[in-house]
Amino acid sequence: MGAAAGSERTRMSLHRTILYSRSLAVLALGFASLAGAGEVAAQVDDSLSSLQGQVLSRARAEPLEQAFVFLLVNGKGAVTDEEGRFVIADVRPMLDTVQIRYFGVEPTTTTVQLEAGRITDAVFLVSQSVLEVAELKVRVRRTMGVKMRGFEERRRKGFGSFITPEQIERRQPQRSSDMLRGVSGVYVGATQPTGPTSVEFNRGASGRCEPKLYLDGQPMTGMAFDDIASIDLMAIEIYKGATQMPAQWATGTCGLLVVWTKDGTTRDRQR
Repeated sequence: MGAAAGSERTRMSLHRTILYSRSLAVLALGFASLAGAGEVAAQVDDSLSSLQGQVLSRARAEPLEQAFVFLLVNGKGAVTDEEGRFVIADVRPMLDTVQIRYFGVEPTTTTVQLEAGRITDAVFLVSQSVLEVAELKVRVRRTMGVKMRGFEERRRKGFGSFITPEQIERRQPQRSSDMLRGVSGVYVGATQPTGPTSVEFNRGASGRCEPKLYLDGQPMTGMAFDDIASIDLMAIEIYKGATQMPAQWATGTCGLLVVWTKDGTTRDRQR
C-alpha cells in the first residue's frame, strides 16, 4: 500500500464518529491513514473538506434509507441511499453541526470537526423508537402552529404562491413535485422511473432557472425537490424572482421554494 501512496497529498485521515440520538454522545473510533487512495484524494480540494459515512438503526444496526444528513453551518446536505450511505462534498472546514432527520424520530444533532483537505468518515446510529401517541399529537400540533403562523403571515402579504396543508391533503401526491404541477411559472419535468424530477422556474426569453430550496427554514444544497417524501409535506411557499422573496431568505435572482414538513410524523418502514 505504501508504494501506491504517490505523495503526501494523497494521505488523509478518516474520522469515524458515532451519533447516539438519545444521548447525543459521540465516540471517536480512531483514525485510519489512506494510502493508495489517489482516486479519492484527487477529488478533494486542499482548501475544502468532505463528510461521508452511513446512518444505521441503533437497535439492529440496519442501514436507514432516505435519512437526511445536514451540515447546518455550511448549509449543505445529502440523503442516504439504500445502504444508508451519504456524501457531502466540498464544504468549508470548520466545527460544524450535523443534523440527522429521519421519519418517526425527532431531529438530532451533534458536532463534527471538518478539516481542510480531508474526508471525515462517520457512522451515525439513530434510535427508531416511536413516540407515544399522546406525546406525538401534542408535538405535531405545537410545531405545526409555529410553522403555519409564519406561513400565513407571508401568505397574507400577497407575494409569491402558497400551497396549503389542505391542498396537499386533498391531492395526495405520489411525489412531492406533483404539488408544483399546474403552478403558474413553474416547470416540472416528466416523471422519471429512477431519480428526481427536475423543477425549474420559467424566465420567459431567458429560458429556465433552478430555484433555491429551503427545508424547514434551512437552505439545502445538492438536494432535489423529490428527495423530500410526499408523505411529509405540510406546506410549500413559491417565490419566483428576487422581488417576491422574504428578506430572511433573499438569495440569488431565480427564486426559491420553501418546504415545511410535518415534524414528529411516524412512518412505518418495513425492511
